[in-house]
Amino acid sequence: MPRIISFEGIDGAGKTTLAKNVYGVLKKKGYNVILTQEPFTREITELIKKSGWNDPVLLTLLFSADRAFHIKWIMEQKPEIVLMDRYFHSTIAYQSVLGLDEKWIEEVNSKFPKPDIVFLLDIEVNEAIKRIRKDDQFNFEEKINTLEAVRKKYLELARKYNFIVLDAKSKIEELTEKTVQIICSLVKCS
Repeated sequence: MPRIISFEGIDGAGKTTLAKNVYGVLKKKGYNVILTQEPFTREITELIKKSGWNDPVLLTLLFSADRAFHIKWIMEQKPEIVLMDRYFHSTIAYQSVLGLDEKWIEEVNSKFPKPDIVFLLDIEVNEAIKRIRKDDQFNFEEKINTLEAVRKKYLELARKYNFIVLDAKSKIEELTEKTVQIICSLVKCS
C-alpha cells in the first residue's frame, strides 16, 4: 500500500503549486512517486460541470465515483508515495457547507484508503481571492461567502483528523522544504 499524502485547502490556497514542488523534490530523491488531482476522470468531471454543482447529493456521489476510479488507477501504478491535490476531505468540506450531513459524506467515502498525512494550506479568503481572480470568472460575493464557510470547515476537520496546517502565505520554497521534511520523516527519506 502506498503512502498517501493529500493537500487540502480552499481554492487559491496553493495546493497545486506545493504538490508539484514536493513531487519534483521526491522524484529527484529517487522515489516512485505519483502526483494526482481530483476530480480525476474527464467523463465524471464533465458530468459534474453539466449537472452536479446545484445538487450537493449528486455532487458528493459523482466525486465518490470519480474517486473510486482514481484509487483503482493509483493502485495499478504501484507507487511508493501518492501526492493528491485534493482527496475526500475536500468533498466533506465543500459539500457539508452546502447543507449535507457530514457523517453521511464520511460514510460515502469510508471505503477509500485514509491518507497518511493531510496538509491543509490555510489562507485568509481575501488573499485566496486575489490569487483566484487572475484566472477565474466568478460571482465575487458568492465565492467569498462560500470560501469563508469552507475555510472554517477545513479548520474544524484539521482539529478532528490531525491535519498538518501550513500557512499558505509563507514562501513556496519554505513550504516545500517543510513539507518534504515531514513526508521524509514518514517514509524515511535518504
